[in-house]
Amino acid sequence: MMTDMTTARAAQGDPVPDWPSELARIDRLCDAAPALCIAAVPALLVRARAEHAVEPEIELEYNAGWAHHLLGDDPQALAAMERALELSTTRGLRAWEGRLLQGLAAVYNGFGDNLTALEFLDRSLGIRRELGDTEGLAAALNNLADTYISMGRFPDKARDLLDEAARLWPLLDRPDGTCATLSGLAKLDTDESEALAGTDPVRARALADRAASLAAQGLEAARGVPDADGGDTGNPRMAAEAQVRLARAHMARGDLPAAVEALAAVAAALPRVEARYLSIRYHAAQGRLHRLLGDHPAAVSSLTSGLLLAEESLRPMERADVLRELVLVHEDAGDLRAALDTHRQYHEAIMLQRDQAAERRGIVVNAQLDVERVRQARDQARKRAAELAALNETLQHDAAHDPLTGLLNRRGLDAILAARLGREEDLAYVVADIDHFKSVNDVHSHPVGDEVLRRVGQIMTAAVRVGDVAARVGGEEFTLVLLDSAREQAAAVCERIRATIAGYPWHELSPGLSVTMSFGGAMAAPGEAGHTLAARADVALYRAKRLGRDQVQFDVPAAGDPVRGTTAGALPVLPVVPLPPLPIGGSGAPATPAGGVRRTTGSAGSTTACTSA
Repeated sequence: MMTDMTTARAAQGDPVPDWPSELARIDRLCDAAPALCIAAVPALLVRARAEHAVEPEIELEYNAGWAHHLLGDDPQALAAMERALELSTTRGLRAWEGRLLQGLAAVYNGFGDNLTALEFLDRSLGIRRELGDTEGLAAALNNLADTYISMGRFPDKARDLLDEAARLWPLLDRPDGTCATLSGLAKLDTDESEALAGTDPVRARALADRAASLAAQGLEAARGVPDADGGDTGNPRMAAEAQVRLARAHMARGDLPAAVEALAAVAAALPRVEARYLSIRYHAAQGRLHRLLGDHPAAVSSLTSGLLLAEESLRPMERADVLRELVLVHEDAGDLRAALDTHRQYHEAIMLQRDQAAERRGIVVNAQLDVERVRQARDQARKRAAELAALNETLQHDAAHDPLTGLLNRRGLDAILAARLGREEDLAYVVADIDHFKSVNDVHSHPVGDEVLRRVGQIMTAAVRVGDVAARVGGEEFTLVLLDSAREQAAAVCERIRATIAGYPWHELSPGLSVTMSFGGAMAAPGEAGHTLAARADVALYRAKRLGRDQVQFDVPAAGDPVRGTTAGALPVLPVVPLPPLPIGGSGAPATPAGGVRRTTGSAGSTTACTSA
């Protein structure tokens, strides 16, 4: 985390002459020794309230919230920051409002509620641009990138944001911001290097080398941050974070002695830092290092210690990160039964994170409405309309999308089809089933089956154009609506998807796993009802299954109609056009943020934002 209250105090005044030194001390403690910060704040809050010193009270609550967040106590962090946000909005302190929205975004990111985090960051960025706050803008860029990284999506977007922040921090003389940015870039390079290690070792090594260089620069920047006493010994928490990044980069490079040295430095710093999230990251990295060294018992021991710490955390993704490492240890050791059992626990942790995010989403909605009521005297009508519209849009999105794959569900598909049918010149409706999907669940486990569904959804989404629709409408049943597509063109798209699925390396997900898919399509006739069109596509799908599965069947046009018709028949073999590589991350998240409708715009699971100016 990076905090900076100087700008706000200078811009809005300080009612008590001796508050600046006290607040500067709390600011340093928050970054370097969060437990000491929390211990020191209550007495100062009593004093601030007695003196009616509103801005010092806001700053104290803000720093206490960040300290709780760094220690993994997100409910306390949320409460403190919401109190400060209410004060800042009531008094019209826009600079503080922007900072607090960014702080709340980091807390919700820790909960795993990325959607709320993104909404808060969007509001924060608007205020910072409104105020011309360059320093705050750089911090918000860091936090937005961190949210994208924790989502396991949009690494290119995260890199663009961090590159922009990296250009700003040197102009502001902020080594803490520089450290956060460089550490984020190092993580992106390390993640990509690990993903490419088996397919492109030369590129993977280059990325790992760059990650190590970036992490080393971040470590040097951390040593330039003032310590808890205002001295020049550096910030131990930021330095430890940078050392963890450096260790992971060295592991990706294959330089295990250097990784041992980096993690030893982290172990020495942990007693001074007392940040649970950092201890969990350390144990996860230590477990990976022991695995790479071939010491599987030591790896299991370190990861078990990390799991014990994660059990005390309210962040399921921290536990999921450790479990993912433990799966790899059991697989390397040849204990496939333990690997499968651990993978089930990993899947449960992911599901728990989603459930908690949904619950927190409800809390956020209520909190936003409360904040709106505080501000209603000034701009009640405008703000209420905007927030209710945003809430309605979110609820509509959730109701129309499949939570597993992120694609449209049956309700969303029906709405799209009703809007498009009869208005498009050439509309293809395609139904597709994963062949023998029940055996995937029975033989390879339901978590593997879920991952197959997610990856099939990604393949389908990557294959269609802007405006086309992919949906999951049942267990293993998917649907495509292809716009402005002649029959031959629609069939070619289906054949590309079929071939990609058949040729995908499913064995890397589970040994012996193979997946194929059958497709049945129909071209919409003028004035045709949606249920009739779907029935014709179903007939074509049943024909594909009768003929042996793993194929594409379309309606054969009736005589005199080169495009549409209902006469059954076989589809001629079509050429396969290779798809670009899919950006499939460890989280299995869909590649398209719109969840089924392709757009042209825009893991590890970071659990805490490093930057919050």
